[in-house]
Amino acid sequence: MNKHHLNIALFLIPLFLLGALNLITPHKPAVSQLENRTLKTKPLFTTEKLFRGEYFQEYEDYFADNFIFRENFVKLSGKIKNLWSLPGKDEVSIVGNKGANVAATQNKENDISETKHDEKNQASLEGRVLVLNDCAMEIHTFNAEACQYYADFLNQFQENLPDNKIKVYSLIAPTQIEFITELKYKDLSSPQKETIAYVNKHLAPQIIPVDAYQSLAPNTKQYIYFRSDHHWTALGAYYAYTAFMKAQHEKPIPLEQYKTEKVAPYLGSLYSTTLSQKIRENPDTVFLYQPFIKHEYIVYYEHPIKIDLLDMRHAENKNKYGIFLGGDHPWGKITTSIKNGKKIMIIKDSYANAFVPFLLPHYEEIYIVDPRQFNLDLFAFIQEKEIQEVLFLNYVLVTDNNGFTDLLRQMANLP
Repeated sequence: MNKHHLNIALFLIPLFLLGALNLITPHKPAVSQLENRTLKTKPLFTTEKLFRGEYFQEYEDYFADNFIFRENFVKLSGKIKNLWSLPGKDEVSIVGNKGANVAATQNKENDISETKHDEKNQASLEGRVLVLNDCAMEIHTFNAEACQYYADFLNQFQENLPDNKIKVYSLIAPTQIEFITELKYKDLSSPQKETIAYVNKHLAPQIIPVDAYQSLAPNTKQYIYFRSDHHWTALGAYYAYTAFMKAQHEKPIPLEQYKTEKVAPYLGSLYSTTLSQKIRENPDTVFLYQPFIKHEYIVYYEHPIKIDLLDMRHAENKNKYGIFLGGDHPWGKITTSIKNGKKIMIIKDSYANAFVPFLLPHYEEIYIVDPRQFNLDLFAFIQEKEIQEVLFLNYVLVTDNNGFTDLLRQMANLP
């Protein structure tokens, strides 16, 4: 055997052995604790999927997610990425997370500064995460068509309500990258203030925009966003709540009225995406503002389940943001001791989870609907529950593409 053949054998034999071990290893995990996500399941074979080319792509994703020693390879990848960090005043990287594959591109400060206005470069940043020192932030990409699509849905929703006296509010939450002071990194992301204004401009006059941006902007030196997670903190959610109260011409409850509790350490969703050593060395703390209004919180699947509004079972889990509302559920109902007859529905992504507890002093009933899981007749539900107000609360990245709005349309059964 010559040297060339030996090199080929040394390359192929480990791959063959790993492949064989992968096939015979039973009981692979369904969830990656390291990346904080559900792993791909084996795709169902159909001839339709085969001819569309979808089956093999799905199987490739499944195989990559379920490869033996996968967690160890992911950890190793993160360590290698950290070793290749470029020296300089700021430690910067842009990380993309596509299923099981975490790809990182390290950028010198000058490279970022010179290319940040390039249209092609901006498009390539969609779905990516900026890691700046010990903080990870999703990059927002303005999409006029998707913004219009989102606004059109809200308008259609308002038109189809069973009672034209029902008030509809729209709160689009900005994210952390919008408020960083390093302009050459901030400019990698489209201006979120302009995106939110674009959506609001296309809303029907009957829909009331909630300007959370102006409430958050003066408080950016406070701990209003997590560094390792894509969500705002409970403090950030509180400032958004004050904006909602302003839109309703009501006074917010002073923050000092709440007893606080903290849970640490917390490494959130964007740490799972980036596996940044800097973030791991400086984890987040989850601050909780304890509700002082008597209430009952029930979530609904096939059967109702009573849980705590701040569900401390999640304090022991990796995803500690799940403490808020106990995570995401198809729908839930909060009944409070405030006997004022007021009822509101929140149609939301997970940004609303830290926001909702602040509404307890203002409503007798609060309904929480997640379009990713809700499968009832939405308009019949609103009529049956005698809902008086509907708040759409979603973060700005739902306007990057049509995906989330498609879920909203399917939930509401609107074309």
